[in-house]
Amino acid sequence: MTTKLAVGYTRLSQKSDASIDDQKRAIRDLADEQGFELTRIYDEGELSSGFDSERPEYLQMQTDLEDGLGDVLIVRGRDRLSRDKRERSMLLYDIEDWGVELWTTAERKRIEFNSDEAWLIEMIQAYIDDVAKRREIQRARAKIQQRVDAGFHQGRPRYGTEFDEQKEYLVPGEDFENVMVALELREAGESLRSIVSQTTIPSTSTLSRILERKDWYRDLANEYS
Repeated sequence: MTTKLAVGYTRLSQKSDASIDDQKRAIRDLADEQGFELTRIYDEGELSSGFDSERPEYLQMQTDLEDGLGDVLIVRGRDRLSRDKRERSMLLYDIEDWGVELWTTAERKRIEFNSDEAWLIEMIQAYIDDVAKRREIQRARAKIQQRVDAGFHQGRPRYGTEFDEQKEYLVPGEDFENVMVALELREAGESLRSIVSQTTIPSTSTLSRILERKDWYRDLANEYS
């Protein structure tokens, strides 16, 4: 019997998902268990949205499978392929047309498309996953907006600052003194390159962002002086 060639696909949209390493390990284990020859794992990496149909590795995987470079596709779950119900539905139809088997490590079995009932189940599941993820995104955005409206900083701390113990407000950090020195040097007429060379500020682009927020930095300095 000819050994089936398998490929895997991994994607991580957020830290709560199974890690890329865990996904790869499970793919390798399933391939070994089933006697497949695993030729490649297409790794989209972290922070890759399942609603993005233009993912480079995802597109390359489709091209290669259509060209007959794999008999089996292994993923952690169908949602790794796509969260969008339309995109996933079209991909599943394509996979069947290409004669490629779809296996998931979560269920450790082949996903069957051998009946109208099986297809209906897949379409319903695609719809459920799509709606659930979009609602999750809406809740996350609403929570972020609530933090912004309450005056909390959202995102990474600005250069020279760090979060307070409650992870809500920015306070002066390890490099804050460099920021204040940079502002004084700029007022004295120093060039951006000259200021960077005299401080530990990593680049002129970082310095430019600091200068754009000079009033904010001075207010913070006054608050903690």
